[in-house]
Amino acid sequence: MNLDNLRYFVRVVEANSFTAAAERLGTQKSTLSRRISQLEDELGIRLLQRTTRKLHLTPDGEELFERCRPLICKLEDARHGLSVNQPEPQGRLKLTMPTELALAMLDDALSSFMQQYPKIQMEVELTSRVIDMVEEGVDIAIRVGALEDSSLIAQPVAQVARGLYAAPDYLSQHPALVSPHDLQHHRYIGLLHRSDPLHFGNWDQSHSLQMETPLRTNSLTFMRYMAQRGFGIARLPCFFAQPQVDAGNLVPVLQHYPVPSIGLTALYPSRQHLNPKTRLFLDHLHTELQQHPWASHALIQLPGQDVT
Repeated sequence: MNLDNLRYFVRVVEANSFTAAAERLGTQKSTLSRRISQLEDELGIRLLQRTTRKLHLTPDGEELFERCRPLICKLEDARHGLSVNQPEPQGRLKLTMPTELALAMLDDALSSFMQQYPKIQMEVELTSRVIDMVEEGVDIAIRVGALEDSSLIAQPVAQVARGLYAAPDYLSQHPALVSPHDLQHHRYIGLLHRSDPLHFGNWDQSHSLQMETPLRTNSLTFMRYMAQRGFGIARLPCFFAQPQVDAGNLVPVLQHYPVPSIGLTALYPSRQHLNPKTRLFLDHLHTELQQHPWASHALIQLPGQDVT
């Protein structure tokens, strides 16, 4: 039995798509289809029922997949273990992350990684939408905040400190802020499509905050801009607000009532056969974040490692 054909079969079934599997494997969709047809001819059985939209395993295909997937994973782990030690890693590495995260926080980590590994071709999709990593052939997704349940492997990256900020003109025209109770007399600029209630680390959480929220947005840049314009109070990452604080455009408020930090998480499809380029990037990101001013804690944990 041709092991390459068997490997292609396993990866196509995992991706539930010839197109997604071809992208992840760096080959053509037609090549995968031909290789699986060869495997079916060699075994004399039908493995997949192909339709225009979905793949369906036959009973024989399901049995072959369940029996052979662990073997293919072990073989690829062995191959990946050897390739990690190669002096010049190469090939494609596809990432996705929110636009502002890349531009304001991770640009140094990305550029230094590319300088260190010039033969790795980086594909970085900047988007806030939650994508199907397997379907779209993504190796790593960096996400902010709470995550939905999924079959993906989630590894904490860092905690980012946040605070409340407002423009000096806004504060001069509204009641003084002494405790979180006073926020009920203020306008709050909130996040769009995210359940992220405003809490304080050392304040009685039994009290609910009734705040006017006339503006919600999915952009931290727009949120910061509107706060600078005196539209209301915004909760922002401290590093992101600090340049405007230094310029006198924003002022931190309620500093005696700390806002909980927000987590960054790296997601990848499988722990069993971690792409060596994925491991290299996560290791690099961990190193970069150790001394980064905006990361409260660098928390990356890879399989077989302990959180430090």
